[in-house]
Amino acid sequence: MKGASPSLLLGVTGSIAAYKSLDLIRRLREEGVTVRVVATSNARHFFPLLSAEVFSDHKVETDLFSGGEGSGRIRHLALLDSADLLLIAPASANFIARLSLGVADDLLSTIALSARIPILLAPAMEEAMYVHPATEEHRVRLAGRGVIEIAPEEGALASGRSGQGRMASVERIIEAVRQNLSSLPSSSGNNALSGLHVLISSGPTYEPLDPVRFIGNRSSGRMGMALVRAAREQGARVTLVTGPTALTAPPGVDVHAVETAREMKASLDELFPSCDILVMAAAVSDYSPVSALTDKRKKNGNGWSLNLQENPDILKALAARRRPGQYLVGFAAESTLDREKLLQKCRAKGVDLLVANDISNPFTGFGSSENEALLLTPEGSCHPVSKRSKEALARIIFENIPLPRRPSDGKQ
Repeated sequence: MKGASPSLLLGVTGSIAAYKSLDLIRRLREEGVTVRVVATSNARHFFPLLSAEVFSDHKVETDLFSGGEGSGRIRHLALLDSADLLLIAPASANFIARLSLGVADDLLSTIALSARIPILLAPAMEEAMYVHPATEEHRVRLAGRGVIEIAPEEGALASGRSGQGRMASVERIIEAVRQNLSSLPSSSGNNALSGLHVLISSGPTYEPLDPVRFIGNRSSGRMGMALVRAAREQGARVTLVTGPTALTAPPGVDVHAVETAREMKASLDELFPSCDILVMAAAVSDYSPVSALTDKRKKNGNGWSLNLQENPDILKALAARRRPGQYLVGFAAESTLDREKLLQKCRAKGVDLLVANDISNPFTGFGSSENEALLLTPEGSCHPVSKRSKEALARIIFENIPLPRRPSDGKQ
């Protein structure tokens, strides 16, 4: 890596979708990524440079020859020296063609032609331009060179028509950036967890009622995946036990997929002895049916009374059998955050750190990209963390784990 935190060059080209790049800069900064913006002359018709400088905290670079980053040196190389990734979003049809042909007649195209770092493109254009054989030929050629396309989406276009060509959502672009940064060695430059085995549980559990229906919850698994990425960034060996989600773990993570609370318990029971840090972020169902029907229950005009039983308290049971040196982090999803009750829960669970969040807040609850929390320890400390991206919260959680810790004993 080039620095203490991931660094990204964001290229902005001449597309009306350029306004979305401001939100992209904000979100990347929340992820802990340093962002420097390079805008083409055509982008200036759509892109507010002053706002981008405020959001990125860096001057927006626009000219290959004027003063700026790397003045007195070869400008485009000076910018590349500090970058881990080049993201071009939006990428217009014109810029994609120039990049494919190797044209280098402005700052951004010269940077792209010189880059020996991963290049991501998020095309944005009218559908007729995107599906045109010339554009298709350029995209295929770039893919053959290793350029990664974040495919555009179906939706309303600038013309008022609907079709494929709308720039990918900010969330999809952020996810692509995460995946590519996580595949780079020491993507954060922080190896605080190097040599440690981190075991993370994530997602919901589903408790079947019959072959079709189940009891579950709204957990998306996004907080757990953020923890996985944060641990990987800091050099840990990561094992993930996950309930049903639509998320994909980064490369190098040992993934164990489960469905029910009892399946999650069995998997964690097996994996727990070899870990140094357990982070129990899964939203495990508290109850399950005493027995599930083998056939689908048909509607018959009557109600359906369920006989439920409590599921085992996985975290409390693991805490009771911990070995010296293991550190346990628990999560508490609550409708109200009562500090005294949370402190009691922290001690009763036997964890070293309890992360409590308010699920009644629609902007930080299940499925959201942001979160806020209270971090509590059994000694009575309570540290509030204000609203921020789940990735930023994940880093803070690991920062609150005292290190160095004893490495695992090598058991798999």
